[in-house]
Amino acid sequence: MGKLAVVTCETAKPDPKRDRLLGDGDGLFLRVRPHGTKTWAIEFEFQGKRTKYTIGGYSRDGAPGESISDWLRHGQQSLTQARSIAGNWKAARRGGHDPAAEWEALLSKERGIATEKQVALEAERKQPTVKEAIESFMQKIMAGKKSAPAIQYRLNRLAVIIGEHKIRDVTRQHVITALDTIAVGQREGQTAKQLTGEILTQAKRLWRFAAEREWLTDSPIEKLTRATFDAKPTKRDVTLRLDELAVIWRTLDHPEQCKSDPVTIAAMKLLILTGQRESEVCDAEWTEFELTAGLWKIPAERTKTKRAHLVHLAPQAVAILEALKPITGKKSHVFASPLRDGQAIYGRAVNNSLLTMFKRGKLPNVSRCHVHDFRRTLITRLPDLGFEPFLGHKIANHVMSGVFAHYNHNTYEEQRKAALTAWAERIETLTAGANVTQLHRAA
Repeated sequence: MGKLAVVTCETAKPDPKRDRLLGDGDGLFLRVRPHGTKTWAIEFEFQGKRTKYTIGGYSRDGAPGESISDWLRHGQQSLTQARSIAGNWKAARRGGHDPAAEWEALLSKERGIATEKQVALEAERKQPTVKEAIESFMQKIMAGKKSAPAIQYRLNRLAVIIGEHKIRDVTRQHVITALDTIAVGQREGQTAKQLTGEILTQAKRLWRFAAEREWLTDSPIEKLTRATFDAKPTKRDVTLRLDELAVIWRTLDHPEQCKSDPVTIAAMKLLILTGQRESEVCDAEWTEFELTAGLWKIPAERTKTKRAHLVHLAPQAVAILEALKPITGKKSHVFASPLRDGQAIYGRAVNNSLLTMFKRGKLPNVSRCHVHDFRRTLITRLPDLGFEPFLGHKIANHVMSGVFAHYNHNTYEEQRKAALTAWAERIETLTAGANVTQLHRAA
């Protein structure tokens, strides 16, 4: 068989009916397709099996590189390069190897490695940053919750510093450094350490969320505590006197001294009369009340202890709710927001109303307090009215402890009703300015 020449390769014409095979030796052929395409094929027999393997297309200039594997990967070979491949494969067959099968095995392995790399890159691309994890957490866990804006603010403070890091790669030291930076960066008087502790609390929730979704194995910050940053929560211990509660009540009834809307005022009064939590009062719905019977049934899903709770309403509390009916009676929430349709007022809005009265000097003789302090005041002062101390905790739906909780399952409903009635009557009497000597034990 004669050898091919470059000019032959260049000028070979196709047969419109079938492939043309121009041999060069060592099993190498230039195959000319009917449509004119020219490819190199090596035909050989190995272990009784005949194979014709296409190694690439014809190219006058050939493939770049110095090795046979370079030329095969390129997929275009010159006549000289194709001859070298054919000669090499002939020698390989004599050595007991099937070069075509081995080349395919190598390509398959490389494709597998490439696929693994692509999968790894795709997985890496899907790994969320801290900022992206925060967005997912807020959408999936916090959407629609009243605490969402406050939590978003705290997590955003963290995102400003480490938000671009993959959450999987964030270390304990990254978070510590970020929290230290936040604490130092706060202006004096803005409770920097307190904010740092609050951010840590929400960050731990975020990292647990990420671990549950297998974005990381374990949270590196789970064992961090607020004490690490000297950021333990400030425990409030303010307890008002009953005459101070009466001053607040009178101020709420004075339009010139209290500019809050009627819904906010009613919510604050119910907080004073019932001793329930802000969220339980503010989120209350009309369906929970039986005003004729003077009862408020708080469902388990709305209480902190996840236990349904019955609150007895004094006549004064019933009157407040009856007065609200013309304003919010057609809405689901008793204390419906005047600004956001379909939502209840925020507990912090009620607290802000109280703080505003303090800032404007409308409560000069009242101890500085928050609305949650009304709850502590009720529990503390009920014994001054002659009731057993534990009744205040029963009214507040606290989980009792010890032997009392284990053996005493009495709900004390009549006593609770009597206590809340007496409580409302005393506040009403003091508010009216009657000549009553106010006695109370030390808080």
